Order: sequence, then C-alpha cells, then structure tokens
Amino acid sequence: MKTLSYLALLACFLTPAAYAQTTSTELTLVQRCLDEAKKELKENPEGLAALNALKIVPDSVQVERYDRKIGRQHIATQLTATLRSASKPSVMLLCLLEEDKPLFTFIR
Repeated sequence: MKTLSYLALLACFLTPAAYAQTTSTELTLVQRCLDEAKKELKENPEGLAALNALKIVPDSVQVERYDRKIGRQHIATQLTATLRSASKPSVMLLCLLEEDKPLFTFIR
C-alpha cells in the first residue's frame, strides 16, 4: 500500500513537468514568430516599440500541426496566440511555420 502511495505522489510531481515542457516549446515557437515580426518592423521604430511592449498570454497559445500546402509552399504548423499590453487592447498573432521556422507572421 505504501508503494502505491509513493507512486501516486511521484505521478503528481511528474505530470506538471510534462505539461510545462509542452508549454515551453509552444512559447519558444511564439517567441520565434515574434522575433520574425520584429525583423520586419526594424525600419518602423514606433511599430517595433509597440511590439516590444506586448506580452504573450500563455494560456492563449494554440499550435496546430498538419501537412498542407498553401500554393507551392508547404506549411507544417499554424500558431495563434494573444498578445497583451498594459495600455492597449489585446492583439492576435498568427504565424505559419515550416520545420518550426516562421514563414509568415500576422498581427491583428
């Protein structure tokens, strides 16, 4: 009986770690997409400052993996996330990725 209790306790500690790893991977993808968007805004200081002020809402991140072509371009992942600022309304990030590399970012 004690062994079963120890196993149950161990499972409680290991389960959140598995979820945290998944969230960390998703947040890494969001950060890659944001970095790509920042590259596109390097000539626009106001836009870059506004983007830098945004924070990722972790619970909003959705990663959808699939095997699809849009035109001639293969897309493996679609990522969406809500970005929030203290002083402005929330915005939505859409990012299309291939092999976890951003191909297209759109912030609305």
